[in-house]
Amino acid sequence: MSKPAIQHCLELLSHFSLRTQYRLAEAIALVLRVTPNQISRQMRLNISLCFADLEAREQRQLFRESMRHTCYAMTELAAVWCWPVERVLECITSTEICAEFETSERARIVIAPHLGSWETLAVWLGKHYQPIMMYKRRKNKVLDQFVKQARARSGGTLVPTKKHGLRQLLLGMKQGGSLMILPDQKPGGNKARIDSSFFGVSAPTTTLVQNLCTKVDCDVFIAAVCRSTPTGEFNLSIRPLDAALLAGEEASSAQYMNDQIEALVRENLAQYQWGYRRFSNRSYASLEKGK
Repeated sequence: MSKPAIQHCLELLSHFSLRTQYRLAEAIALVLRVTPNQISRQMRLNISLCFADLEAREQRQLFRESMRHTCYAMTELAAVWCWPVERVLECITSTEICAEFETSERARIVIAPHLGSWETLAVWLGKHYQPIMMYKRRKNKVLDQFVKQARARSGGTLVPTKKHGLRQLLLGMKQGGSLMILPDQKPGGNKARIDSSFFGVSAPTTTLVQNLCTKVDCDVFIAAVCRSTPTGEFNLSIRPLDAALLAGEEASSAQYMNDQIEALVRENLAQYQWGYRRFSNRSYASLEKGK
C-alpha cells in the first residue's frame, strides 16, 4: 500500500530547518485566516467565549497569533516525527523542571495540555521515562503505522483508547510506570466525563485522571514544551500538581485540573490549540444565539 499524501509531505518537509517549516506555516495561516474553514470558525468561537471581556481588536490579534501557532504545530511535525530523536531534543534549549519530578520514585502522571509542541514533549518523555501514551487509531492503516512509529520511536508504549488499553495503562502504572495524558479535549459521548469550568465556560472534562489517582499511589505533574525565541527553539516546563486534590470528589478534581491547565495556558495564550471544539454544545448555542 502506498504512503498517504500527508506522510510524503512531512518527509519532504523534514529536509528543511524548523524556521523554513514555520515560514510555510505562516503562509498556510494566512490562507486559513481569510478563507471560510472549520478551524478558523471554531477558533473565533472559542476566543469569543473565553475572552468576551477583550476588545474586538484584541480578540482579532489573539486569533491571528493562535492561527499562526496552530499552523506551526502542523508543519513542525515534519521535524518532530521525521528527524533523528537527538536532533529534535537539541531544539529544547531551556528547561524548568521541578525537583519533585526529578526525584519521584512513584508512578507518574504527566498532564500535557494541547499547548505549544506537545508532540516534542512526547519525544522528550519517551527518551527519558518511557511513558505509556493513549492513542486513537487512524482508519488508514499505513498512516496509522507511520504515526505510531513516529510517536513511539524515542521510547514508551502506545495503548488504544479502548477498555483493554485502559487496563494496560492501569497495570503499567501499578508497576511504577509513567503516563502522559492530554486531558483537555472534549471526551466522546461514551467516555467518563463531568461538566467543569474552563476559562469560565462549561467544558465536558475527562474523569480519567481522577480515577487513576484513586487507584494508584502516584505523583502528578503538568508539563508543556512551548516555542521560544529565537524561532526554532523550545522551552520545557514541568510543575507538580496536588495528587490528593486530583483524587478527590469528581467535580472538585476536574475543576482543580482545569484551573491548573488554564493557569499554564495563560502564560502562552497564543500557543494553545483554540481550534478544538472544547466546550459544551449549550455554550456554543448561547453564543451563536446572541449574535
